This record gives sequence, C-alpha cells and structure tokens, in this order.
Amino acid sequence: MKRVIISLTVIVLIATAAISITHSYAVKIISSTRAYTNFEAQYAKGEKDATRHLINYLNSHDEVDYLYFKSDISIPKGDSIAREALTLGKVSGIARIGFLMGGNNKEDLPQLVWFFSEFKNKPFFKKAIETWQQADVLVGKLNAIGITVHGNIAAGQPVDGDGLILQINTISDNLSIKQQNFSSIMGDTSRMVDHYVFIFDLVIPFIILVCSALLAGIMLRKLHTSQKVILDQNVALNNMNERIKKFAYSVTHDLRSPIASLTGLVSVLEREKDIAKLPDYTEMMRETLELQDKYIRDVLNTIRNENSNKEEICNLMELVNDIKNQNSFFADGHKVNFLSELEIWELKCNIADIKVVFNNLISNAVKYADFNKPEQWIKVKSYRKDQQCIIEIEDNGLGIKPEQKENIFKKYFKSGINKKSMGLGLYLAKQAIEDMNGTITVKSLLGKGTSFIVSLPL
Repeated sequence: MKRVIISLTVIVLIATAAISITHSYAVKIISSTRAYTNFEAQYAKGEKDATRHLINYLNSHDEVDYLYFKSDISIPKGDSIAREALTLGKVSGIARIGFLMGGNNKEDLPQLVWFFSEFKNKPFFKKAIETWQQADVLVGKLNAIGITVHGNIAAGQPVDGDGLILQINTISDNLSIKQQNFSSIMGDTSRMVDHYVFIFDLVIPFIILVCSALLAGIMLRKLHTSQKVILDQNVALNNMNERIKKFAYSVTHDLRSPIASLTGLVSVLEREKDIAKLPDYTEMMRETLELQDKYIRDVLNTIRNENSNKEEICNLMELVNDIKNQNSFFADGHKVNFLSELEIWELKCNIADIKVVFNNLISNAVKYADFNKPEQWIKVKSYRKDQQCIIEIEDNGLGIKPEQKENIFKKYFKSGINKKSMGLGLYLAKQAIEDMNGTITVKSLLGKGTSFIVSLPL
C-alpha cells in the first residue's frame, strides 16, 4: 500500500511538472513560429519591393531605382546568410547579423535561432528550410539580373527590357509560391503544436485526476480502516472493561457466600455447650476455608489464563458439593439441606462461568430461605432434553413476587427483603449463561418457593 501511494504521488508530481514544461515548450514554439511568420512577411516584402524597383530601373535607368533595388534585395539576402550560418552551426554571430539584415526585430532573434537549431532535422521544418533555400536561389538569380542590367546600362549597352521584365516576373511568381509554401508549413506547425498541446491538456489532467482520485480513495480507505480499528479497539476495551467489572462483581459476590457460611458456624459454636462437638465444627470451618482457598486459586488461574473462555469438562457433582459446603449454614447458624438428582454428571463448558451460575443461584436460595418452615431445602437436578443439558435449582424459600419477576435479572435489582444484597447475583448468573449460549427461566410462587431452569448446549 505504501509503495502504491508513493507511486501515485510520483505520477502526479511528474504529470504536474510535465504540464509546466509542455506549456513552456509550447509557448516557445508558438512564439518562434510567430517570429518566422514575421520573417516570411519581411522576406516577401523585400523581394517584392526589389522586383518593383528593378523593373522601374529597367524603364527609367535612374540610379536611384537601382539603389532601392539593392537595399530591398539585401533583406532576403540577409535571411539567406542566416540560414547558411545556422545550417553550418554558426549560431552566435553571423546568423544574428543575417536576421537583422533581413529586417527582423532583435527581440525575435533568440526564437528564430533556437527554433532553427532545434528543429532543422525534423521533417516538417526540414521541408520549410528546403523551400527557403529554393527561394534564396531565386533571389540570387534576381540579384544577378540586377547586377547584369546595371552593368550594361552603365556601359551604355542596350538591354532587352521586355524579355528581362518577363524573366523578373517569372522569378517573382515562383518566389511567391515558395513564400506561400513556407508560410503554410509554419502555419501547419503552429496548428500541430496547438493540437498536441490540446491533447496533452486533456490527457495529463485526466491522469492527475485519476491518480488524485486513487490517492484520495486510498487515504479515505486508510482513514476508514483506522477509524474501524479505533472503533474495534474501543469496543474491545469496553468489552474488556465490562468483563473486568463483571469479574470483579462475580468474585466479590462469590467471596461472600463462604463468609456467610463461616459466620453461621461461628453462631453455632457460640451456642454449642457440648465441647466434644467442637472438633466437628472446626473441621467444617477448615473445609470451608479450604474451599475458599481453592476458589481464590481458581480465580488466580483464570486471571493468568490468556483464554478465559476456554471450555473443559466440568464435573457437576464435584461442583455442586463444593458450593454446597460453602453455603451449608445460614447467618444465624441453621443448616440448609441439599438434595441432588443429577442424571448428567459431566458437561463441556466454561468452568468459571458454570461456577458463577451455581454459586449465585444456590447462594440466593440460601439467602431467601423461609425461616417459618420446619425445614429449608435446595434441590439440584440435571437431565437431558433435546440436545440440551437442563439444570434446575429449586428451593422452598420465600418465593418471588409476581411483579418482580421481570426485573430480577437486572443489575442492582433488590427485592427489599435482604438488605445486605448487592443486587448482582442473578444478573451475573444470566450473563454467564448467555456467554455459554444458554438460557435461564424462573418459576416461583410467593411463600412456596422458586425454581430456576438453566438450559445449556451439550
């Protein structure tokens, strides 16, 4: 991509420079053809005036007419000197003097010399030079007639006036044809330059436009890609931030369950009068602390693991037993009864997510137990249904009010019964289930109990 941008930029720069160079060159050529057009006009005028004065001299024998003839004929003769000098490569001195003798403006001399030197071997101007040379030969003949006539008249010899006038007119007519050809060639040259400049002015801006459009397209695409990368990074950062917040909420929430169980055991110890039972309670506290330590180590492993969404085989029985031991006692020390009916023991899923689900649903069942009932129980079931693993967590607790069912999975929602609740348990459980492409529904009767039904793909 970088090479393409550099290449297109170079093309645009070269094309832009080419326009400047071409226009400068075209202006110089057109200026030179204008100078040669003026040169041809002076050449033709000098030849015509010389012809007229020579015919007058033949009729009048007046020396003044001959002097006019010599002055006029020097104009095409000067141009002839310039042509011969330029043909031989003698540019600096003789050519300029010859053009000045030909009546050309001194401001036009650089264009006349440059154009001849630059294009003398090019077919279009080479033909013009040949025509010029042929005209110079005719001028030479006209000059020779003038010299002969002047010599004869000065010597008192008779001259054939009518014959010479016919000869002079013939030369003049031929010179007119040569001059017209030369003028036509220079006109064609000017039109050719205009034509190529016009085509060039169409092609080069088109190239610049195309390259600029490609550059703009590439830059816009790069900008769009950069914006997309930034947006993707922002989404990734937001997702990461949400995962971090969710993870922090989950860890904080899950750490409270074993603490509540330990608090319950402490309450039992405070009321226990039989010293012989103390080792049993301390063993249960040890087990709870070991489970808590295992949970913390699992959290650390999850943090270290680059792929936190890795799936593995989860043993549901071990998982339920661990969570049961963490939530065995209420805060006031009463024990909760756990019942298990697991038809499916193993499930391929994200172990961190499944722990969040079980821990939150079971800890909620413990928190919202009905103390007015003679027994508090929680039942965990698993079975297969339509290529799905169905997990039901049922309790005989307080139940959920009908108007609260739509809100229980929202973040920070609290029923108002448990003042210590953070309102995150069910929200975290639902998020974890959705991360595993599962669903969760609830059935509850106020005062009778609640049943959460989780469906996960097998």
